[in-house]
Amino acid sequence: MNKRVKSLLKFAVVAGASYLAVGEAVYEVVLGKKYTQMKNLRREVNEELYDYYGKPEDQIDGDAWFVAMRPEDTTLVNSRGKTMHANIFMQKEYTDKWAVVVHGYTSCPRALADQAHHFYKNGFNVLMPHLVSFGLDEEKYASMGYYDKDYVKEWIAYIINLDSTARIAVLGVSMGSATTMLLTGESDLPSNVKCAIADCGYTSWWEEMGYEMKNTYKAPIFPFMYAANTVSKLRGNFDFRKSAPVKAVANSKTPTLFIHGEKDKLVPPYMLDKVYDACTSDKQKLPVPDAYHAESNEVHPEIYYPAVFSFVEKYL
Repeated sequence: MNKRVKSLLKFAVVAGASYLAVGEAVYEVVLGKKYTQMKNLRREVNEELYDYYGKPEDQIDGDAWFVAMRPEDTTLVNSRGKTMHANIFMQKEYTDKWAVVVHGYTSCPRALADQAHHFYKNGFNVLMPHLVSFGLDEEKYASMGYYDKDYVKEWIAYIINLDSTARIAVLGVSMGSATTMLLTGESDLPSNVKCAIADCGYTSWWEEMGYEMKNTYKAPIFPFMYAANTVSKLRGNFDFRKSAPVKAVANSKTPTLFIHGEKDKLVPPYMLDKVYDACTSDKQKLPVPDAYHAESNEVHPEIYYPAVFSFVEKYL
């Protein structure tokens, strides 16, 4: 072997190792639980808070209601042998109306307490899953909707096992919205799922991560995204390109309301039109003025909730 070939091989080895090292670093920071939990909105619920908030029926604020309800941890072992966690809030009297409320990235059920509270006040049982690697989930790496959709589907099966006549609405925000859209693209989704609300979801994780790399971090897509995706696949996690809600909704038969804040800087508003246009089911679109990412329900509740419940009641 001549010196030129040896030099090329040495360069290839160094370049390959550097590529994987870059990918490992990006993968850990973006999807690793060690980092995502630092920003997690889980916030412990304890007896001191229970005593402070009192009775749930006296609460106006969604977060106070969530705490006052003393949420219990419900667990379920899924088809992959993993233990899933959820908070479930049942009405005192029987109803077959259910809402599955799906949180976003670096978050947990409590972060969507406002949406859950509104569903509960409107007579729904509410199930709020902890998604892959967030909240109480034991997985070490997030999947940005890819495996999360399977979590939600198994919780839907859990609901149907409790009540075969259950009528279910699914609402997701941000990554939870992406999860919801991916769910609607499943060919075997039970007919009990009557409608979905996708609030500020991205077209695909690949496009969303590319947008953030360029606009937030001012970094090139290559090698960072490509290397992180390589590491994800080598670790047996998801292929970034396959977490693509815009493709899933093209196969959807679930009526879907698409919501997006017009000032969203994290998931750009143009993605609203792309997923809406791609969707093949009954659909509505709600751009919310003055709202940044995942804030539409807070900035304009007088627009958000009437639209949500008008849509839901139409299909339930």
